[in-house]
Amino acid sequence: MAKEKPIAFDAYESLADAYAARIDTKPHNAYLERPATLSLLPEVKGKRVLDAGCGPGVYSEWLLKHGANVVAVDVSPRMVEHAKKSWMSGCMT
Repeated sequence: MAKEKPIAFDAYESLADAYAARIDTKPHNAYLERPATLSLLPEVKGKRVLDAGCGPGVYSEWLLKHGANVVAVDVSPRMVEHAKKSWMSGCMT
């Protein structure tokens, strides 16, 4: 039995590049949602963290930089590609 694609799969794949390119400058994400979310997180150093729906990896990168062991997943392979690029350039050497 073949698996069905998630309902929004094609949309996420087609928007992945544009979303990843603007994630750090789009006001809603960069100046409202992300700072508010990060302010709620406890100390993550040494913790194992699942970033489900990681998108382009902004939170995963932050978690890694703050000492967490991160497993990141997303329904969109293109988003995961962006996440890997950010980790490799930012904190995975």
